[in-house]
Amino acid sequence: MDNLHSSDVPNGEKDSNEKVIRKRRSSVFQSRASTFNECEGVSFGETAKAVDAVKNTSEVLQEENFNLKEYIMCLKNEREEWIDTLKQRKAQRKNLTKEKLHFESQGQLLDLSILTDCEKAFIRSKPNYQYICRNYKKLLDITVKLSVLHNKVYKLNQRFISQMEGKLHRITEKVIEISRS
Repeated sequence: MDNLHSSDVPNGEKDSNEKVIRKRRSSVFQSRASTFNECEGVSFGETAKAVDAVKNTSEVLQEENFNLKEYIMCLKNEREEWIDTLKQRKAQRKNLTKEKLHFESQGQLLDLSILTDCEKAFIRSKPNYQYICRNYKKLLDITVKLSVLHNKVYKLNQRFISQMEGKLHRITEKVIEISRS
């Protein structure tokens, strides 16, 4: 068991350890001046200075309360600036993606003048992979269509053969009947 909940701890210490400070959100943003208690062991003349310091801090607090409105306005302006920055960055990103797609669709231009003859020959003999890929996709589509057509033709041929076998069987039966009579 915890030491906080044991019977050895007096009730006063339990309450002070378990005390939770709950504040409203509006009280968190208020500025406060902390005053140091210099009255202990200090002469009377120095305590008057401490009282003056407390008065000065209360005046500072009033100025800070007035500055709170300016601070809120500053925050609103900053928010508007961030919104504008966001809009600009979205537009910039959109333009950059358009440029990227445009450059990708154009392809890359090669300057072969800086290469040696051997390197130029190697590059010229290199297959055009983009062309091959496009043709591969077209070939794949055509292959799928051909396989579907092949299946349909096979089914039609099977149906035609079964119909012809049926007609041939009927004609054979008629020929046999005519020959018997």
